[in-house]
Amino acid sequence: MKQKLLADIELDVHELKYLMDSFTKEPTQTLSELLKRSVARMQGRLDELSQEIDSVELVSLSSFVVEETVVKENEITAQEKDASVIIQSPKPVIEAEEAAAAEEEEEEEEPVIEEDPVIIKKEEPKNAVLGESIKLAAGLRHSISLNDSFRFSRELFKGDTDLMNRVIEQISVMGSYKTAVAFLSSKVEIDEEKDAVVDFLELLKKYFNQSA
Repeated sequence: MKQKLLADIELDVHELKYLMDSFTKEPTQTLSELLKRSVARMQGRLDELSQEIDSVELVSLSSFVVEETVVKENEITAQEKDASVIIQSPKPVIEAEEAAAAEEEEEEEEPVIEEDPVIIKKEEPKNAVLGESIKLAAGLRHSISLNDSFRFSRELFKGDTDLMNRVIEQISVMGSYKTAVAFLSSKVEIDEEKDAVVDFLELLKKYFNQSA
């Protein structure tokens, strides 16, 4: 069927070429109609040939898919057989070896438990020192009432509450009243004529006397 279509298409090409040459030299209505019919006839045969080609490709593709499916099923069957052989390996020997290994590990791990109390005792001095530092810092902060806190922030630290909190935290871990006053002087202007300054310094004296 394909060979006959190819032969007819070849004849259509020659006919179309002849008609086109004649139409180019002397274009007439008759030649125009003949050209259109020739083109339509050749187009129909080309479409028919294309359908035949598609049918052949589909058959070959379907056979390829079937073959590939069979091959994959054979591979899966072979893998399942191999897996069944592996699963049937003797279990009692493995279980006996695992039980023996577990008993040996239990015997080796028993002496390690005695070292825990020594580690806990080493951490006790550090925790005590840290707790004392927190207690001192909290003592200075809690000794300032809410009203005094607003007054100190406004009159001594010029409204900078964050600066006041940082200064109090750092002073609370210092060792003496003189060190605290020197540090305070580096942060704010100390004018002892102001009541807020006098009250804050008096608060520091009481705090460091109690700490000592």
